[in-house]
Amino acid sequence: MRPIFAMPRTDKQEEPKSQIDKFRDAARKLKVDQSDAAFEASVNKIAHTPKLTAEQIKELVRRKREQTKG
Repeated sequence: MRPIFAMPRTDKQEEPKSQIDKFRDAARKLKVDQSDAAFEASVNKIAHTPKLTAEQIKELVRRKREQTKG
């Protein structure tokens, strides 16, 4: 005899979402601009940033540490 409050059985198992589907769902939830133009603008912004030397990186880290302490 089945319990009264049992969940109904479903024969069909949902397949797990792929990583890209999870990413798209998260983007929709956050209401992110998903247009190709927005993507290209983001890539161009990243691609055209100047390269930092090791000394510049160390200085940047020092400044960030000082900001968090003060």
